[in-house]
Amino acid sequence: MTDKKLQDVVIQSRKSWGFADEDHMLLICGLAAEVGELATAVRAQYVYNKPAIPEDDKSSLKHEMADVLIYLYALAEKCGVDLDSAVLSKLEINNKRFKK
Repeated sequence: MTDKKLQDVVIQSRKSWGFADEDHMLLICGLAAEVGELATAVRAQYVYNKPAIPEDDKSSLKHEMADVLIYLYALAEKCGVDLDSAVLSKLEINNKRFKK
């Protein structure tokens, strides 16, 4: 990856896949579905102690986490939010709030 922000890379990739015109509701529903898939993967591996899904499987824990982030970046873009800056700002707030 170049020095481009990850959010820009995600948005460009989604455009090349034909997902440039999704509305807010489609994105939030997609995000919710991906969070559900992530929860299922975590529960299977860490609660029910099933063997981990191989990392090259599209439903592996790392890929489910990536899917959540991709949808979150897309929703942030649609809402005009620079997610990287928002996270850094929120970390500063939380550091002041929770730092011991």
